[in-house]
Amino acid sequence: MKKILFTLVAMAFTVAITLGKGGYETAMQNAINALYNAQTVSDFNAVANTFERIGNAEKDKWLPFYYSAYAHIMMATGEKDVTQIDGYLDKAETLISISEKLEGDKVELLALRGFANMMRIGVDPATRGQQYSMKSVGNLQQAMQIDGKNPRVLLMMGQMQYGTAQFFGSGTEEACATFSTAKNLFEQEASSDHGLLPAWGKPQAEAMLKKCTETTKDN
Repeated sequence: MKKILFTLVAMAFTVAITLGKGGYETAMQNAINALYNAQTVSDFNAVANTFERIGNAEKDKWLPFYYSAYAHIMMATGEKDVTQIDGYLDKAETLISISEKLEGDKVELLALRGFANMMRIGVDPATRGQQYSMKSVGNLQQAMQIDGKNPRVLLMMGQMQYGTAQFFGSGTEEACATFSTAKNLFEQEASSDHGLLPAWGKPQAEAMLKKCTETTKDN
């Protein structure tokens, strides 16, 4: 944990120098590595700020704002104080909008919006469930119409299907099939060089498939 925090602090001091030398790709790759190794709300906050600094220095690039948005959503997933969650998600949606204006990948950004709306449900499921589940599924269905083989879109759709099934006490077979498809697509994605493009989600898909297997055994 201390190593992660030290790395993020060091990045905060060096990012401006690195970018000044034309090292956008290096700064981004270092920040992405830190993002994928982050574990706590503080870790995600630090790396979110790093991405935003990169974005402010490279004003025509959508990916820094995308990753900062993702980090803010991840802060929401780890926050125990529910009164803080909407603030993280508001910031994430602001950053997503910036990425959209910079003509970022529409499918990836819709998946992120779907993720953010899904996280809003947990603040108060009784009053928010219908509103934000419809928003989330709407985002994801729109993304699937553009690219039905994006693994992050399918991962988020599987999460919505799984949560809905649990809420209504119905079977999770549809969700588990979606997770399986997502996992296969993640494996295909890993076999190609995506550079700085989004590649998160495979561990989450594997974790949900494990939960599906455990549920089947229990039954």
